[in-house]
Amino acid sequence: MRRSAFGALVLILALTAPACGRGGDAGEAGVPFVQVDPKSASATDRAIAAAQTKLRRDDEDADAQLALAQAFLQKARETADPTLYSKADTLLGLVAEEAPDDPRVLVAQGTLLLARHRFAEGLAVGRRALEVAPGNEAAYGVVVDASNELGRYDEAAEATQHMVDVRPNLASLSRVSYARELHGDLEGAIAAMSQAVTATAGSSGENVAYVQVLLGNLLLTRGDLDEAVAAYDAAEQAFPDLPAATAGRAKVLVARAEYDRAAGVLEELVEVQPLPEYAIALGDARAAAGDRAGAAEAYELVGVIADLYRANGVDVDLEIALFDADHDPSPATVAAARRALEDRPSIVGHDALAWNLHRTGKDAAASEQMALALRTGSRDPLLRFHAAAIAAATGDRGAATEHLQVVLDSNPRFSAALADDVEQLARELGLEVPAPGS
Repeated sequence: MRRSAFGALVLILALTAPACGRGGDAGEAGVPFVQVDPKSASATDRAIAAAQTKLRRDDEDADAQLALAQAFLQKARETADPTLYSKADTLLGLVAEEAPDDPRVLVAQGTLLLARHRFAEGLAVGRRALEVAPGNEAAYGVVVDASNELGRYDEAAEATQHMVDVRPNLASLSRVSYARELHGDLEGAIAAMSQAVTATAGSSGENVAYVQVLLGNLLLTRGDLDEAVAAYDAAEQAFPDLPAATAGRAKVLVARAEYDRAAGVLEELVEVQPLPEYAIALGDARAAAGDRAGAAEAYELVGVIADLYRANGVDVDLEIALFDADHDPSPATVAAARRALEDRPSIVGHDALAWNLHRTGKDAAASEQMALALRTGSRDPLLRFHAAAIAAATGDRGAATEHLQVVLDSNPRFSAALADDVEQLARELGLEVPAPGS
């Protein structure tokens, strides 16, 4: 029997509720603690427990405060619990009072700002970290990621090269892969990510596994479904029950048009890790499988999750603007997309605004924004489908055909919500859509 996605609401409420007891409240200096299962085999849980043990003895131990903040940031990656960002913020505030120019503190602060999608602030902190610690690999990582999100692609490329020069490892090579993907070099991106997977010395299981998921996503974009599954399998071996790997499996099922099975996988995923993107994917898969009521339920959950993230300082406006364009376009969603673009003037930001404009009938303006979204040459299927639909709406059949062919040559069922639209546009342009799984 289908389980309700609103089971995830129980988890969300639990995340926002104050913890009880010494293991879940704050110490005398305002140090936030969390409950940790003493039997947990998780390296992150052990790091949290060790730091909290030190802070119970001395809650002004700056090294332990920093270690706990770093562990909270890692745990947030693993669980998608945004309340950990607030806890890490408190700890980093305490540490920064004593050591404002410590590069470790600055990198952690930059990492937190990026996690909260405050990219301009994150870039400033990353630059500051490089000023006090020239050549710091982790500081370069903050600068690369912030620059990409802000559309500063030349600065990102320069920092990526510096990062590789310092150490060609998982962190730097995965960023090389993204730079290549961003500029339309999918084969080069896969090659670099494959190198990143093998350059795992000194990296934790979750970080290694996440890069394997990224490799799987690239393979899926290329249309290699079986190879993508193998990458997701490897990710789960490195870090069992990794939610991102489960999400990858759901994407493969969507690519094979097995929408009901994808919905079943996503239902369990949303209960474990309630991210807006997973709730959206659940709603889309349910809708494609004919479960309209279940889709509406999942889409309602998107707003609840987004509110939780906002309450913990995470800006999800761009993600929600793109979601709204597909599900409830209006002048208000266009305005929201414009505001989001101001904060994140990347190709993704221009794409979100372009799609909102198109969905509200403003195709000329949408075409202008799409030109900016396409400026790096990305072959991302969602971006290229949006470009194809906008080009078709403005009468540019040649451009529409070119963009849609990119989608058809890779993964035409990249989205359960848009699969029918891809097929319809292909028919209008006289293009053939490959059969599922082929």
